[in-house]
Amino acid sequence: MTRIVLKPLLFLSLSLAVFSQSYAQDTLPSLSAKPRNPDNFWKRVTVGGNLGFQFGSVTGITVAPEARVRTIDQLYVGVRFTYQYIHYKNYLYDLKSQNYLSFQSNVFGGSLYLRYYLSSLFENSLRNVFAHVEYEYLVYEWPYIQDVNGNIQGAGNTYYSKGNEVIRFNSFFIGGGYRQPVSSHFSMEFLLLFNLNDTYNSPYTNPIFRLGVGYGF
Repeated sequence: MTRIVLKPLLFLSLSLAVFSQSYAQDTLPSLSAKPRNPDNFWKRVTVGGNLGFQFGSVTGITVAPEARVRTIDQLYVGVRFTYQYIHYKNYLYDLKSQNYLSFQSNVFGGSLYLRYYLSSLFENSLRNVFAHVEYEYLVYEWPYIQDVNGNIQGAGNTYYSKGNEVIRFNSFFIGGGYRQPVSSHFSMEFLLLFNLNDTYNSPYTNPIFRLGVGYGF
């Protein structure tokens, strides 16, 4: 199987979330109750996203817009779309020309997630803690095909020949985070996630960190 080489990319990202309503307002009923009048829908919507950067031998740029809606209590249902540009410098070695090879790839995908804030359970600092589960699907093109007779050498004595192969990967994240209010409108979010599908070909290395900045009206 072709070796996935995305592991160094999403180690830390900076996200900017724009909240349509402050957490302290429009408190929803408990999980056992029905949602309020649908006229309040837009007051419970959150939009924003992630911007990630990495420079060096592996250069990566990530753009990931997202939106989520508060359903009942402090339970959010969200959707996230992901685009990544990756450039690997001198990552492979051509045995025939005796030169190092660089290449680039574009990654597309998206995810669905659930997030639950504990604000309805605690009155102290624990009220800003949240649990997070997420499913992600990524697709990208690998510009080489694994070939035992190929003249291009990769990591772990893996050999390739030129060609295009579409790679698909599913990730299942579980973890949580903490929301730290900075002012009446601004807050910071820190997420610590683990990929349950952490196989040899996983595009991530556990644990996965996300750092965010939020604004609420």
